[in-house]
Amino acid sequence: MMRISDLPEDSPYTIDECKIRGHADEVVIVENEEDIIETVRTSGRITISGMRTGMCGGSVPYGGTVLSLERLDRVLGVGEDERGFFVRVQPCVTVRQLNDFIRRRGYLSVPFVTEGAAERMSSDPDGFFYPVDPTELNGSLGGNIASNASGSRTFKYGPTRNWVRRVRVVLSDGSVLDVTRGELRAEGRIIRIPFADGIREIPLPTYDYNMAVKNTTGLFVEDGMDAVDLFVGSEGMFGVIVEADLYLASAHPLISNIVFLPNDGDAYSLSKDFRSSGVVPEFLEFFDSGSLDLIRSSRRDDPRFTEMPDIPDTAGSALFFDLPMDDDLCSSYARLEPLIRRYGGSLADSWCGHELKDRQRFFSFRHSVPQTIFEYVARLKGSSAPRINKMGTDMSVPLDRLDEMMAFYDSKIKEYGLEYVIFGHIGNGHPHVEIILKDMDDYAKAKACYVELARRAIELGGSPSAEHGIGKLKVDYVTMMYGEDGVEEIRAVKRAMDPENIFNDGNVVTMGRGVTE
Repeated sequence: MMRISDLPEDSPYTIDECKIRGHADEVVIVENEEDIIETVRTSGRITISGMRTGMCGGSVPYGGTVLSLERLDRVLGVGEDERGFFVRVQPCVTVRQLNDFIRRRGYLSVPFVTEGAAERMSSDPDGFFYPVDPTELNGSLGGNIASNASGSRTFKYGPTRNWVRRVRVVLSDGSVLDVTRGELRAEGRIIRIPFADGIREIPLPTYDYNMAVKNTTGLFVEDGMDAVDLFVGSEGMFGVIVEADLYLASAHPLISNIVFLPNDGDAYSLSKDFRSSGVVPEFLEFFDSGSLDLIRSSRRDDPRFTEMPDIPDTAGSALFFDLPMDDDLCSSYARLEPLIRRYGGSLADSWCGHELKDRQRFFSFRHSVPQTIFEYVARLKGSSAPRINKMGTDMSVPLDRLDEMMAFYDSKIKEYGLEYVIFGHIGNGHPHVEIILKDMDDYAKAKACYVELARRAIELGGSPSAEHGIGKLKVDYVTMMYGEDGVEEIRAVKRAMDPENIFNDGNVVTMGRGVTE
């Protein structure tokens, strides 16, 4: 275990991708579970830190100890149960690291959780993969569990929660809870969690958690919920995840496609027609004209993106989707071709590729939009606007209300005199809107605009935070979603699980002593 005090002002341990700078008294870099237990028992306030790729300030400390899990980055084993194969990981294994590990059959060289699992995995001709794909593939799996992260493939596979079999957690008294899904469930809205001093009855919130859309606002809850789900999406409020078992999906060959259309309306209309075409893609991603302009500039100026093909000069929007390379592939293209032509595009002028290097270039295309905006805001923050932050929405609505939300985005943002680009998970009713800021005046207007956008998403049956969580930046939206009574019910869970408010103070809800920027 390593302790670092006297942190410099620019310490990487006091900032995450939201670009808000916090402060801490010390950083403790742990090596094992025993180090975590000792730190929990001897520290007054702890901010849990992994890869710090979150965008809501969840790992930004405001005093106390930063508990860094960065050295807990090993795949521990592989197993199999009645659902299928799973891997056992430490919290700072990344999504990219895990899928690389599976691709190169690293599971043959780690201990087995159930005997013979690795050999049975190896004998499968198609192989396996971990299907949750947040934009930041270098984010930690522990962080993904804590925020119930999702991504483009949520369209088919759902969020992280669907793939968590087991968690091992250091609780606020230093005891360890090791629970596998199905072993411990709530009775109604009461769940009993064992601590060192006995069983604690935890009163779960009574609000209805919206599962009809992508949603990471507040604590997940349902009658009879599994104890595993108390920790998935809890943003580190209740303990430190030290191990997890994650299920794998069967792999199958895919072909990636980026179809270019003349304008934004064409791509959006085609995305709606997908639903009635009978073609079921792995995901469906939208890019407006502003997004394509950002990608063009990234490709021109950033050597990381020079391997991407040229975007056609006539392209004003695009849809990105993967299709299974199965017996229905030709039929799928035959059904899509007339729809694509109807909106001014052509399969002949689209990008298609099935080799890994081609598909990686296409995903670089997708990821260059948020990455370009992150870096633009970082430059503003480092020069003319040190208190500025990225203003990108993470709101979802039901698909049958998406037309209304898209129109509201356009009218409301223009009403505030701001510019924006829109891209992302159109197939889930969850496109991202990135407001392009130029100065602090824009930032002030964008914050006011964001509140109106979030309120409208809730009114339409959606969520103000679909996949990025709440952290410290979006606590007001928990109140907007559930009211003061709902917030107080979340506080009651926190007080029962963590009476001294040790873990991640200020995440999801404030507990009285609060945080300050």
